[in-house]
Amino acid sequence: MMTVNPQPYSNTRPNIRMHDSEKTNLTDLRVAPFPYLPDSVGDQYKSLVQFITDEFQSIHPNIRLHLRPLNISDGFYAMPTLTQWLRSDDYEYDVVEVDTVVLGDLVSAGLIAPQRPRSSKRSDWHSAAATSVEFNQAVYAYPHLMCVTFLFTRDEKVAQVSTINQLIDVLGDKATVNYRLVGNLDSSWVLPSRLIHCSQDSNDSGSNSAAFALHAYEHSSFECVRKLARLCDRTGEENHCLDGTFDQKPDMPALLFANKQADAMFAYSEQLFTILKNGAPDDYNKIKMIPFPAGTLHNQPLFAVDAYVFRRNMSNEVLNAARAFVEFMATPRMQATVVASGDNTNRSSIPRYLLPISKNAYDEALLVHNRFYQGFFRNLTGFPLPNAGFLNTRKEMQRTLLKYIQ
Repeated sequence: MMTVNPQPYSNTRPNIRMHDSEKTNLTDLRVAPFPYLPDSVGDQYKSLVQFITDEFQSIHPNIRLHLRPLNISDGFYAMPTLTQWLRSDDYEYDVVEVDTVVLGDLVSAGLIAPQRPRSSKRSDWHSAAATSVEFNQAVYAYPHLMCVTFLFTRDEKVAQVSTINQLIDVLGDKATVNYRLVGNLDSSWVLPSRLIHCSQDSNDSGSNSAAFALHAYEHSSFECVRKLARLCDRTGEENHCLDGTFDQKPDMPALLFANKQADAMFAYSEQLFTILKNGAPDDYNKIKMIPFPAGTLHNQPLFAVDAYVFRRNMSNEVLNAARAFVEFMATPRMQATVVASGDNTNRSSIPRYLLPISKNAYDEALLVHNRFYQGFFRNLTGFPLPNAGFLNTRKEMQRTLLKYIQ
């Protein structure tokens, strides 16, 4: 198993001694980070939260940072929760990190206001990240991290496919005893995302048709999703991709692939952490990854992006503190540190294998020699998931798709 030797920020910090008058002028900043990332250190993200807090406050000693502990059950996709956290009259947080698929809903609810990122900072953003935070020709968030659904394989023939039909040709079109392909489809978030991806990869690669796919259901895209579902069939009419097995046990596909019980797997990039943690030592050099070939024309990744949004009606002091924080988190070195598990200062760690939004992060010491970041992630281009309409249409899309593909 390949591990990375973290090169974290220096632990030597300025010898700052504040007078009592300076302590009373501290600006409090309350942030709720997005919790969907591997706990690579195994301490329920405590070291990551502490690392971010210490490093940020060493640079900004006049800002007192309060980070919410990371917990995936906290309701980051629930509008009532986000409303409670962000509403300006009784807010809980100044900054909340969200999946940009809910960005338009937050704008429509009047919870967030447009931002003005500095052009010198925006120039380092990945193009999909930059697109994901725009709504009605205004920027409403600061992107932080990204992920893409990949096809994981150890087979060179599988790694060469670019369409769903080519994948069927390689893996076979008949149900087998063994797993040909594993991955979760039993979700009102995942299944509609696959439809959008199928539509994107079955249309002109030079245009963003993802938003169109939310409302204009195309038979060809439904057929692509049906073909994907059939690749998960096993003898005896068993399909763990659709029957809830993988939804209830989210790490099971990665564990099956790690133990070579599945020929291929589709999942977000961060599942590579689970594979390398549980697989053979030579998997670092043997595993191949391509954006999942969802459509019939070409293979272009569809990006999921998480980004920081600000509550409305901040004081100037809090607004400046919030801007300082999001710019700090987007620096190439901090981006590399988070995705490469550089917050683990005690021992080597497997990277989290999320994708940085900073293009320059790939040149950082933690990533520059990693074969996955340099060989499979660095040059990816594509479009983000829609940032409006998904929240209110996903369940109906799921019901409609299930009727067609089951």
